[in-house]
Amino acid sequence: FIGIGLVWKEVERRSIYALLPNPLRRSELVLGKYAGLALTLLVNVGVMTAAFYAVLWYLGGQFTEQARSVWAAPATDPNMLRAIVLIFVELLLVTAIALFFSTFSNPFLSAALTAGLWVIGHFNADLRNFERVVDSKPAAYLGRALYYVLPNFDAFDVKDQVVHAIDVPASYLATTTLYGAVYIAMLLVAAVMIFSKRDFK
Repeated sequence: FIGIGLVWKEVERRSIYALLPNPLRRSELVLGKYAGLALTLLVNVGVMTAAFYAVLWYLGGQFTEQARSVWAAPATDPNMLRAIVLIFVELLLVTAIALFFSTFSNPFLSAALTAGLWVIGHFNADLRNFERVVDSKPAAYLGRALYYVLPNFDAFDVKDQVVHAIDVPASYLATTTLYGAVYIAMLLVAAVMIFSKRDFK
């Protein structure tokens, strides 16, 4: 929700008129807003991660050594950080989507579009297999096209694996992070292009 209002508030409050005459490019304004929110997310996720591990350490200490010996992984398993990294990348991607929509639409529509993409992105695999559900070939092709175009948020969800001590390969972590970074970059480029062409007169 903060990402949705980042650019819109500048336009609505007309503070954009005070910012743009300065030696500040429109691209710098958009990217600066995103970078600031990304840093805020990093701090928040870092604090929550530290609190999460502190709670796990405390709760793990309540069990006997014999009980802990049968666990698949220690309570403070560092491999859970892989899930947290992907959660952070997912948050960055959602923020980029929200910022993209905020460059050309109002907050209500931006929120609806961002939430819609987030929901669809978690069921993206169903679009790939849409042809098994419908008999219409055009609908099946549309579903397959949307599968490749829309963000696949399900790829970032490895919480079940790490909680059950199932290994998440470093290669998967790297490729999924790269996928998120490329998608974020495309959204930011599109946001900058749209915002650069807007007329605020």
